[in-house]
Amino acid sequence: MMIKPVEDALKKIPNRFLLATVVSRRWEGIVAGRPPLVETTPGEPRIDIVLREILDDCITLDYEERTLTLVGQPEAEETDETFFSEAFKPDAASVQEIVGGTED
Repeated sequence: MMIKPVEDALKKIPNRFLLATVVSRRWEGIVAGRPPLVETTPGEPRIDIVLREILDDCITLDYEERTLTLVGQPEAEETDETFFSEAFKPDAASVQEIVGGTED
């Protein structure tokens, strides 16, 4: 049986773009020296480590607060940084302003 970690991770974070952002940010953290939150083997690709962290619920998202939480050993640093922003919801006036004026 072939394991498909990306498809499985999409069950945890169902938005492909958000999943890519989470994986990218966590991968950068590991490259920068932050310790993995799961057991690793020598030579294991970092992308596999990040996907396992998601699948093992070591990385979770709070959609209400728009934050990312890392859970596990070693404990991750807390941050007040907003991880993702709310979707832009324009009103009719702002759309007209962006599009370029009104018809007379």
